[in-house]
Amino acid sequence: DDSFSDTQKAINFAMTSFLTTGGIRGGKVSLEKFTPRSFNMGYTREVYDRVGGFREMFSEDIDMSMRIRQAGFRIGLVRQASVFHKRRVSFGKFLRQVYVFGMSRITLKLLYPSSLKAVHTLPALAVVAGVVCCVLAAAVSPWWLLPIGVYLLAVLSAALWQSRSIKVALLAVPASVIQIGGYGCGFIRAWFTKIFLRRGRNVDEEIRIRKGR
Repeated sequence: DDSFSDTQKAINFAMTSFLTTGGIRGGKVSLEKFTPRSFNMGYTREVYDRVGGFREMFSEDIDMSMRIRQAGFRIGLVRQASVFHKRRVSFGKFLRQVYVFGMSRITLKLLYPSSLKAVHTLPALAVVAGVVCCVLAAAVSPWWLLPIGVYLLAVLSAALWQSRSIKVALLAVPASVIQIGGYGCGFIRAWFTKIFLRRGRNVDEEIRIRKGR
């Protein structure tokens, strides 16, 4: 909406652009089957009576969409409907949000093993690749930073084309870095602790939920 701040518009770009999230949030081209989120979800009373509402967990809307699909109900996207969704008001709050998103993707993987797709691992791979490029740039040649520069230029250009605002486009660059870096770091941490080390207070609970106990 026009009343949203430039920071919110930049964060919206980072959350929905194909360059940052693969288009899984609101894009016309997506690398993932459409999954309703809580800010754009509607369902019948029959669905609620059989599936129930949100559970007390992060990514509770994705969890509910998975349960709806498993119960045999049909999920569809109404492209003609418009949703105005206010994003976080600062980069600090946005960083905390996407970090939790990255961690909760592993929670969803424990609950629904088939839910983890290749697109969900891309931010983590980008974080690793970015660290490798920075190390090589410091140890070998600054030319190793070229891939990062090309990517950020592509983000700037796409954001400028979409927003028609140079300020929003400039803010979209750090917003996209936060989106990918925050999500990727949260994903890596949760994968290492919950899957590799099998530690964390919610691991057994998540498995029990999946088994219906």
